[in-house]
Amino acid sequence: MKFFDTRALKRGADRIRSTPQLWLTIFVAIAIFGSFLYIANRFTGIARDAQDRLVNVRVGSLQDAFAPLAALFINDTPQLRAYMQDIAGKNPTIAEFLVITQTPNGWTIKTTLDERSIGSTLLGYDFLLSLAVADPSNSFTVEELGNGERFFRTARAVTDSEDKVIAVLLTRQTLSEADRQIAASIQSSFGILVVILLLLLVLFFHHARIIDYSELYRRLKEIDQLKDDFVGMVSHELRSPLTIIRGYIAELVAGVEEGRKSEMLKRIDRSAQTLNLLIADILDVARLEQGRLAFTMNTIDPAPGILGVCEELQKLTLAKGLTLSPHVSPGTEIHIDSERLRQVVMNLVSNAIKYSDTGEITVAGGVDGGRYILRVSDTGIGMSAEDQKQLFGKFYRVQGERVRTEVGTGLGLWITKQLVEGMGGTISVESIKGVGSHFIVSFPLIHKT
Repeated sequence: MKFFDTRALKRGADRIRSTPQLWLTIFVAIAIFGSFLYIANRFTGIARDAQDRLVNVRVGSLQDAFAPLAALFINDTPQLRAYMQDIAGKNPTIAEFLVITQTPNGWTIKTTLDERSIGSTLLGYDFLLSLAVADPSNSFTVEELGNGERFFRTARAVTDSEDKVIAVLLTRQTLSEADRQIAASIQSSFGILVVILLLLLVLFFHHARIIDYSELYRRLKEIDQLKDDFVGMVSHELRSPLTIIRGYIAELVAGVEEGRKSEMLKRIDRSAQTLNLLIADILDVARLEQGRLAFTMNTIDPAPGILGVCEELQKLTLAKGLTLSPHVSPGTEIHIDSERLRQVVMNLVSNAIKYSDTGEITVAGGVDGGRYILRVSDTGIGMSAEDQKQLFGKFYRVQGERVRTEVGTGLGLWITKQLVEGMGGTISVESIKGVGSHFIVSFPLIHKT
C-alpha cells in the first residue's frame, strides 16, 4: 500500500509539473487560503486589542467614579464594602476589588470583596502601586497570567481634599469571557476556512477534470491528424511500388526482349523490398507503442556490428558517387541489443545516403566524455532549426522538394529514437540547411571492476 501511495503521489506531482493550468489553480487556491488565514489572524489580533482596551477603559472609568466615594468613606469600611459589592455585581469581569492603605508594615488591605483578606499585607505589586502613587490622576494596568487565564491588574490612587494619597484602589479583571468570545470567533472562522478549503479542492479537481478533457480533446485531434497522415502516407507509399510492380509485370506478360527481363525483375525486386521496409516500419511502430518490442541486451563491443553495416551499404554509397568512411575504435564494451543497434546504424546511414547527392558520409564510433558516442555525419541537404525540433516525431518529414522526391514514411527516425532510448541511450541531431547533418547517439559504458 505504501508503494502504491508513493507512486500515486509521484504521478500526481508529475501531472502538476507538466500542466501549467494546474499550477495557476494551485497558486490561486494557496493565495485564497493564505489571504483568509492572514485576515483571520489580523481580525483576531484587532478584536483582542479592542476587547482589552474596552476592559481597560471600563475599569478605569469605574475607578475614576469610585475614587471620590473611597475618599469619602475611607473610614466607613462597611459602607465602602457595600459600594464595592454593588459595582462588582454589575461588572462580572471584576475578579478582585481591594482598597489598600500604606502602613508601617507595608500595603495593607483596608477592605475587599473577600472579608477574610481584610487587614492582611499585600505583597508583589510594589511597582504598580508606586506608579499609581506617583500619578494619582491616572489608572495603571499590567497584564497577568494565571491558571491558563489572562487578567488585568489595575491600580489608581485615592486622594483627600488636599490631594494627598490616602489609599489605592486595586482591581483584577478577568479576560476569560472576552477570550472565550474570541476563541469562538476563531473556531467559527476556522470552520469557514475548512469549508472554503473544501470548495477550493472541489474547484481544483473540477478544473483538473476540465484540463483532462481539454488534453484528451487535443490528443484526439492529434490522433485524428496522425490517422489522416498515416492513411495518406500508406496509400501513397504503397501505391508507388505497387504501380511499378504491376507495370513491369504487365510488360512481362505482354512479352519483352530477353535482355530487358533481367532489368525489369531487378526493379520489381527493389519495389518489393520497399514494400517490405514499409511494412516492417509499421509493425515496429505498433510493437513499440504496445510495448511488445523485445530487447535482448548483452555486453558487446559495438565496433564489428557498425563496421558490418557500413560494409553492406558501401555498394549503395558508391552507386550514388558518395564516399562512406567508417572510423570506429574497437575494444569498448556497452550493454546493448546488437540487432537493434544494427537497425539504428542502418537507419541513420541509409538516411545519410538518401539525402546526400555529393560528398562524404562519415561513421565514427568511440569513447568520449565517459560514454560511447556514435556519430553519423553527411554532406547532404541538412535541415532548419524548426525541422530539427520535430525531426524525431512520428510521420514527420523535412519540408522541401528534395525530400518529397525520396520514398519515405516519416517513421524511420521516430523508430530509431525509440530503439536508442529503449537501450538506455540518447540521440540528438546537429544540422545546417544546405551543409549537412550530424546524428549523435550516446550509450553508457560498462565499467570494469
